[in-house]
Amino acid sequence: MKIKFDKYHIRLRNAEHTILIPRNTSGIHWNAVGGEWGKELIGDREALYALLYSCAVLTYDHNKIIYFPIKGNKLNEEDFLNYKHDVVFTTYKSGLHVSDWKEYRQIIRKMTPQTYTFDYDRKRIDAHAKEVEDQDFWHYKVRERTCVGYEKDAFDTWFTALDGQAYLSGYGTLRKMADRPLENEFVKCQDYPPYETFLTYEPATRHGGSYNEKYCYGFMFYDTSLVPAMKAYMEKIRSEKKFDEKKKKLVVNEHDTTKTKSDLRNIRVAKKKKTKKEVVDT
Repeated sequence: MKIKFDKYHIRLRNAEHTILIPRNTSGIHWNAVGGEWGKELIGDREALYALLYSCAVLTYDHNKIIYFPIKGNKLNEEDFLNYKHDVVFTTYKSGLHVSDWKEYRQIIRKMTPQTYTFDYDRKRIDAHAKEVEDQDFWHYKVRERTCVGYEKDAFDTWFTALDGQAYLSGYGTLRKMADRPLENEFVKCQDYPPYETFLTYEPATRHGGSYNEKYCYGFMFYDTSLVPAMKAYMEKIRSEKKFDEKKKKLVVNEHDTTKTKSDLRNIRVAKKKKTKKEVVDT
């Protein structure tokens, strides 16, 4: 399967970088949760695939820089926090100097993009992701202790640089999420839309030198086209609940020790009035 990105090959002073932009980023919104929960990317299935394929690219090509120009995207929902940020995923091996990013972004705006084609072999990368998932937990911790990475906020852009294995783990999480019936889950979620944390790492500088897990990014599935269906489903559930409660109140159970004789008498009276009203209406 061929996955296409817009490609910008840029030389700036002594640096040379290839910057890729996924073609389905219009539905992605950046939301800063704060604290140890990290950041949140919100979007529909197209947004999910854009993130999934980006993680796949960085798993095997550590020199690429993937840019999500989402700062100008409209909010999906009024309740979401609007921080107006772009996002950059890369690895520490790319050698990107964040201080140069403003110039790179200005150059991109003036360039005509080329096409970068990623040969997505799902069977191969899924098997690779499964190997990482099956690794012993403590062995994974040892690997992360030597992981060099960073997060930086500059020029209205949030930069995340990890290693290839971290992106492979993120790919595995997003791939499982994409295989779920997310549209159906979203319509029936009631409380919170489908959500998964997909990028994590444990920098030694966190929590005074300890290796407590830090959450970098989570993804929330939110499809605005399904919001009317979700609201209709919630209204249906509320109506059915109200009906069941009303029906329960009109049931006379002589063995119900939670009700007093007065309660039972009132139920009988209410039932008689209801029956009398129905007869009159007919």
